[in-house]
Parts: sequence; C-alpha cells; structure tokens
Amino acid sequence: MFKNRYAGRIRYVAVPFVVLLTAALAVAWAADRAPASPQTKPRDQAAYAAVARGRVDVQGGMLKLQVPVSGAVDTVLVHAGDTVKKGQLLARLDAQVAQAQVQIAQGKLSQARTQEHILDDRLKAARSQADKLRTAARAGAGSRHDADTAAQTARELKWQRDGARAQIEIANGNLAVAQHQLTQHRIQAPVAGRIVQVNIQPGDQVGADAAPAFELLPDRARIVRAELNQEYVGAVHKGMSAQVLLDDAGQTSLGRAHVVRVGDVFRKPTLDTDPGQDAGVRTVLCVLAFDHPAHLRIGQRVVVRILRDGAS
Repeated sequence: MFKNRYAGRIRYVAVPFVVLLTAALAVAWAADRAPASPQTKPRDQAAYAAVARGRVDVQGGMLKLQVPVSGAVDTVLVHAGDTVKKGQLLARLDAQVAQAQVQIAQGKLSQARTQEHILDDRLKAARSQADKLRTAARAGAGSRHDADTAAQTARELKWQRDGARAQIEIANGNLAVAQHQLTQHRIQAPVAGRIVQVNIQPGDQVGADAAPAFELLPDRARIVRAELNQEYVGAVHKGMSAQVLLDDAGQTSLGRAHVVRVGDVFRKPTLDTDPGQDAGVRTVLCVLAFDHPAHLRIGQRVVVRILRDGAS
C-alpha cells in the first residue's frame, strides 16, 4: 500500500518535469538555428564593423521623364526595353500651333530687318545731302537754313534706324522663345540608358503635371543604398570595404563594395520588416559603390557586411 501511494505521486511529478525539459530544449534549439538580424553584428564575425540591409540602385536614381507642355501625343518612337542614346527622340507632341508661332516670329524678324535696310539707305542719302548743303553754305553758294534742315532730317532718320535695330533684337528674342516652345513638343533622352516603362501612346491628351511619360534606367554604375543602424553610425566611414549579398536564404554574394557616403539625417528604417522591431530605432543612409560593376537589377534587396579597417 505504501509503495502504490508514492508511486502515483512520482508519476504526477515526473510528467510535468519531462514536458518542461522538452520545451526548454526546443527553445534552445530554435534560438541556435535562428538567423542573426542584419542590423546585429554576428558573434562569430568579429571582422564586421556593421551589418545592414539595403537595395541595389543606380547613380542618380531612375529618371522619370515628364511631358514638358500640355498637348496631344503625335508619335511615340520607343518601347519598353529599348536602349537609347543621349539626345535620342522618344516622342513628339502635336506642334502645329507652336510651328505657326515660329513662322510668325520669323516673319516679324524679316520685316524688322527690311525696315532697317530701308532706313539705313535713307540715312546715308540724307547725310550725303546734309554734307553738300553745309559745304555750299560755308562757301556762300547755299542757304544756311537748308543745311540745318538737311542735318535735322539726317538725325531723325538715324533715330528711326536705331529704333528698327531695336525691333530686330525684340524679334530675335520672340523667335528664340517660339523655337524653344517648339522644342518642348519633343521628348528626348537626357542620358543614355534603357527604357523601363512607356506610359503614353499616340492620341493621348497629356499635361506637364501628369504622370511621367517614360521611365528611364540610366547607363550608370550600380550602387547600394543601405540603412545603417544608429548603433553603428560612428563605426562606419567613407572608404571602408564591404561584402554585398542577396537578402535571401542562400545569401548569394554579389561582390565587394566600398562606402562612398554616410548620411547626416536619421530616419525610420523602411527595409527591416521585423514586427518586433523597436519603434525608436533610427537609421542613416549609407551609400556604397561596387568595386567591380556588374549587371544587377534595380531594387534587389541585399545585406551589406561592412568590414573593419584592415580586415579582408
């Protein structure tokens, strides 16, 4: 009877103990298998000054090309995926009104130049006549009054000729404005690159404040924009080497890079999706350039391991 009574108690105590022991082992195993946060320096990676998440980008960023003026799209000359050169024509807007304005400005300029030529010829003749009358008056062979009148006529013609030259300058300015307005009906590639997206087609009515007509990936070197945790800002400086890896399970290496710039403004992190992240965490933008440029897709998420000075 004594044995049975204590045997039951032992069974009641042993079962919870086994359950607790199993749970503790499971937690320890999970903690050992859990990956380190990119913002936390791995315990076995003493060579790293900091680890941060980032994205692949291009120097200067993607270019969104707006339509310069409002109007109707006449022609679209490129498609998504096309490679373009600097200055290449991408699209044209209907420019009939702008072309008419250029023709009007050209006509006014031509008229002003003709008027200048007429007044210039009349001025030369008036000056010649005034010189003859002045010489005759001095010799007593002519009237002093006639000489003064001829001189006054020459002065008035000079004022008119100068006014005509001023009209030429104004007409030149108006023509330049009209020609500039005409060029605004042409969308050209500001740099060489690849067309990523086309958002317009012939017949569309577009405006300068509408969505971008084209999205252009410049033909420039790739960079990484990483979010450096506030804890490591003081440990990172320009010129430090880094390893760049894909932010995935395999963490494929994308090559080596070096720090180009460490920002001066703290912001909330946007790349760390950990729901348990402290709301008070702040990061600083850290820009890195690849040592050996490679073809990488813009927007790829990466992990950056910044090496301590002297580490390899």
